[in-house]
Amino acid sequence: MSLKVAIRADASVQMGSGHVMRCLTLADALRERGAEVAFISREHRGNLFALIEASGHRLLRLREPTAVADARLAHAAWLGATQTEDAQQTVTALRQFADPDWLIVDHYAIDAEWEATLRPLVGRIMVIDDLADRRHDCELLLDQNLQDQTGQTRYDGLLPATAIKLIGPEYALLRPEFKSLRATARTRTGAVKRVLVFFGGGDPSNETGKVLSALKSLACEDLAIDVVVGGANPHYPQLLELSAQLPGCNLYRQVGNMAQLMADADLSVGAGGGAMWERSCLGLPTIAISVAANQQPGCEAMAKQGAILYLGAAERVSAEQVASALRVVLCSPWLLSNLSAAAVSIADGSGAARVCNQLIRRRLQVRLAAPSDCEQVFGWRNDENTRKFFFNNELIAWERHREWFSAKLATADCVLLIGQDADDAIGVLRYDIRQQVATVSIYLDPQKHGLGYGSALLAAGELWLKQHRPLVTELKAEVVSENIASKRAFVKAGFEESVLTFSKVLSGG
Repeated sequence: MSLKVAIRADASVQMGSGHVMRCLTLADALRERGAEVAFISREHRGNLFALIEASGHRLLRLREPTAVADARLAHAAWLGATQTEDAQQTVTALRQFADPDWLIVDHYAIDAEWEATLRPLVGRIMVIDDLADRRHDCELLLDQNLQDQTGQTRYDGLLPATAIKLIGPEYALLRPEFKSLRATARTRTGAVKRVLVFFGGGDPSNETGKVLSALKSLACEDLAIDVVVGGANPHYPQLLELSAQLPGCNLYRQVGNMAQLMADADLSVGAGGGAMWERSCLGLPTIAISVAANQQPGCEAMAKQGAILYLGAAERVSAEQVASALRVVLCSPWLLSNLSAAAVSIADGSGAARVCNQLIRRRLQVRLAAPSDCEQVFGWRNDENTRKFFFNNELIAWERHREWFSAKLATADCVLLIGQDADDAIGVLRYDIRQQVATVSIYLDPQKHGLGYGSALLAAGELWLKQHRPLVTELKAEVVSENIASKRAFVKAGFEESVLTFSKVLSGG
């Protein structure tokens, strides 16, 4: 039986399209993995009903919004009903999509009160949030924003103690075309021939018009300009008129090729939010303006890492200030090149896959390695992206590997385990055991890098040891300092960094 996932998310002129768009990305990724997905969404002005249905997902509509008297939450007006009313309407909608395994909630106007009402009807609840301003009743929380050192603690006291937190842009929900284009993205030199302007699906304060006015004042006739607005943008007629006054300006409405537009651009001017991680994935240098309070922390964190040029909150940024920033970056290729290099290291386009793994992951199984695994492990070990993090990172000849593999299988104090996700072998664990201490080594199928399998495989191996080698009471591991992903996997699996090892190669003579 396939996994059933219900998603409660809205789009409107006021709240924009970002919540529904990122949920569509997750829904598509879940469907690719065999899940059945249904959206529950209210009929706000500026909704994305047509897009949801065109994407092939089921849509359960909630009635048109009404005035909301319940202002307990800062964004209560965004719901179009009280939480009690919305929860009851959602309960009714779920009669058409009964007993979902997961309910995903992406809405600033919903908290634990609403979630508690729905809990008896669903298996588990996942919340997508970045405000950390209200309590949630959930098993899983996703905050894809870049955070400072308080990122892992900002939800303390707001979630059940057992809730899993997925924090940071490594979990950013980006459509697959961003990862595909990232693989072939050109190195940004800082030369600017094409500018992309995009401020989300709604843009009620018309930041797009502000930027076009700034570009008009620069009179850069040799600059190509791509302007993207949502289908519900209320300023479209004005923008159409303004864009016609700019040579080389193209105005697009509700596009389906945003990733390609970003890949083609040399500079972007836009908002924070989800689009920031899209631009980051492709290394697109950006002048950013936050258009909502929840975007400010992420923009500030990106600016501190040198990954964007952040002008501030929209209400405090004028067209003249945008023009001044443009003048600076257009004659500073070194600045844009550095912004690009910093940005591209922050989001890699695999976030949706990582989140899917959390939602649908069967517990990884491990089994003892067999002689028939030798060739597959050989391929994993010699892959360039695997061995570059080994202490001995040279290519190993097949005969040498075969002899090593056979010897390890025959050694009583060595355990070789193969990790399995269903029928798919995903990696290998080696434990070298001396009395009560086992030193662990791990590497994955290169196609599984970056998807969260490392920590899961370590956990599965630990369960195997407890059952089959109960005398082992301590695990140790050595990791090359540059191997950030491996460090992260060991920390997630409960290991603590305890020793720093220094080495130096002495030259002869």
